[in-house]
Amino acid sequence: MSETTTYTREQVSEAANAAMDLILGAVGCDDSEEDLLSLLVNATMSVLTSDMGADFEDVVMENYDVDDVQEFLDERGW
Repeated sequence: MSETTTYTREQVSEAANAAMDLILGAVGCDDSEEDLLSLLVNATMSVLTSDMGADFEDVVMENYDVDDVQEFLDERGW
């Protein structure tokens, strides 16, 4: 049997950001790779708070100051 552990949104956010910082501190990442890790953290939080319903556009629009997804991608050269 497995035990279920409950975490608050804040705890998950802190853990995800700490994990990102841990990776960035240990691995030489360029700006693009760092941006991708940040996107992963933001996507994790958006998916979590949307009850698994967020899509990529939701993540971008909720977390970045852009008018649309294409602007987000273009700014990063993706």
